[in-house]
Amino acid sequence: MSDTGDSRETAVSFGGQRRWLPLLVLLVAVPLVASMATGTVAAEDTEPPEWGNATRGDDTTIELTLYDDTSVNTNSIQADDFRLTAGRVENVSVSSISAAEGNKSGARVSLLLADKIDQNNVTISLRATGNITDGAGNELPDESVTVTGMDAVTPKYKDFNVTRVNSSTAEIVVETHERLGQLRISVGGPSLDTLNISGFTERTGNTATYTREYTFTEEGEYSLLLMSVTDRNGNNNSFSRQRTFLYDGSAPNVTVAGPGNATVGEQVTFSAAGTTDDQGVESIQWQVGGDTILTGENITVAFASPGSHEVTATATDPFGNTGQVTRIVSVGGPGAGGNVTVRRVNATTANVSVNGTGQPQRIQLDSGALVSGQNGTLLRMAAAFPRNESATLTVRFRRPAPSFAAATGHTGVGRFDVDHGSVPATDATFTFTVDRPTLAAAGVEPAAVTLFRNAGGWTPLATDVVGRTDSHIVYRADSPGLSTFVVGIERETAEDTETETPTESETPTPEPETATEAAGQPDIVVTNATAVPSALGPGERTVITVELENRGTASGDHRVVVSLNRSVLATRTVTVPAGETRTTEFARSVPETATGNLTVDGRRVGNVTAADDGLPIPALPSVGVPNPLSLWPDGIVGTVLGGLLGVAIGLYGVLKALAIYLGY
Repeated sequence: MSDTGDSRETAVSFGGQRRWLPLLVLLVAVPLVASMATGTVAAEDTEPPEWGNATRGDDTTIELTLYDDTSVNTNSIQADDFRLTAGRVENVSVSSISAAEGNKSGARVSLLLADKIDQNNVTISLRATGNITDGAGNELPDESVTVTGMDAVTPKYKDFNVTRVNSSTAEIVVETHERLGQLRISVGGPSLDTLNISGFTERTGNTATYTREYTFTEEGEYSLLLMSVTDRNGNNNSFSRQRTFLYDGSAPNVTVAGPGNATVGEQVTFSAAGTTDDQGVESIQWQVGGDTILTGENITVAFASPGSHEVTATATDPFGNTGQVTRIVSVGGPGAGGNVTVRRVNATTANVSVNGTGQPQRIQLDSGALVSGQNGTLLRMAAAFPRNESATLTVRFRRPAPSFAAATGHTGVGRFDVDHGSVPATDATFTFTVDRPTLAAAGVEPAAVTLFRNAGGWTPLATDVVGRTDSHIVYRADSPGLSTFVVGIERETAEDTETETPTESETPTPEPETATEAAGQPDIVVTNATAVPSALGPGERTVITVELENRGTASGDHRVVVSLNRSVLATRTVTVPAGETRTTEFARSVPETATGNLTVDGRRVGNVTAADDGLPIPALPSVGVPNPLSLWPDGIVGTVLGGLLGVAIGLYGVLKALAIYLGY
């Protein structure tokens, strides 16, 4: 309104509106610029995530880190994304890493394995199907990272063996599924030791094998214990596998049986069957002369030339120990060719002409015995005569003189007289037979026969059984010279008609005359002896049974002695083959006047005692004593008296009790 009072309209001033325009523009531009800046940054994140490092968490866990300049999309990490050079990822555990922790963002991934890994270094990479990204979608590159120290599997046992190289040395072999860094073996026995891997050589392939040879210092039995092994990453395993080794350095005890003399062309047998060793004999090898090599316990050879020949037996035990024995055999010239001429005059006499060679020469007929008699024969003989000296012999088979039995205690069954004049003779050998019926009639075994020589007195000669047939037993005996000889049978010291009973009911198998008995040493013991009855009186009869066992390596004889106190009642010689048993029985009546202990080889089997009748006790006279009850009256009187007696006894009891009560 003006001063005049007129109302008028005031015009808008545009100068004030211009002051708000910059503010409006700023408000619109700032969000736009911010939006543009944000879009520019997002568009610029083209860097993929990076592989970090990998470390061992435990036996079945690998810790893996992944980095990114912004962040790793943890939801994109799966167990199937990873490939391992050993083992398998069964699951994953993922956690984020903020930039504040290491100036980088990213993720920590725990790879949880399905099982322990038998490999120290394990490489981790992405599978072809793996897809791990960051927030902008950039994929983790197909690279890899390696973790160390993951071997958590202990060595597995494959084999532990100890084999013999020789008697004192063994080869030791240890085998495991992987290479070892250490092993430990304990050696126990006569000497102690501990072995480690330093002495072993290694051979690798599908498995790892460690081998060495070890020599034991003392004889005896050893125990080798595989205690533990450690692989090259420190994993240890204990096994406690045991093996044994026996160090036996003792050589076999070689025994050779065979003739010391032979004739050219004669087949002779040598035996090493008596050879022994603590661990057994594995093989026997023979060398005859310088060339011939034979094997086996027994050999039969013939020498082609006269002279001294060596026969060597070498025995080997299972551990390689060897023992050796050499025999020298003196071989004489052949029986033909003018050296020896034999003419049999009759069955009991033969004439012999010998051109001496200085070596034993055999004297025999082409067939049959040299001389024979009622109980046996002289099959052949041999003797050494001076070289180029002729000798004439007369051999006769005669009946022994009765004085022989008195002088030797043996029964003579045959006599050989060998008259050789003044020509000296040495190294004599006789091969003769004794008929089986003769032995049976005497009640003795073959071993009871001995050849005696009369040279200023009767001397027993070493006599061996060398063959058996159905009709006779063949013997051989050596003598230092020639003279008169008698075949004697050992006589029993007391009358005894019982015969021994073998434990095995079998008929002896006939053997050829050239068969040889096994050499060795017998060891015969009485294992049991009984008498039935064992308690008896003078003059009574008992049956004594004796069992014998030969624990040795050769057949032998044992004389069984049955005694009463110190008086011998009966004896018998029993032959027991090696490793077998025999039983013999004695049926005896003890003397009428003797008492005491009945024994077999000193072992008590019974007792003989005299009947102890003692002094008679006289009978006492019989005196009649009446029965008191027979005086008691019968009938009513007895009944009344019985009643009164009962009343009196009852009254007495009452009065007695009253008196005690009142103090009387």
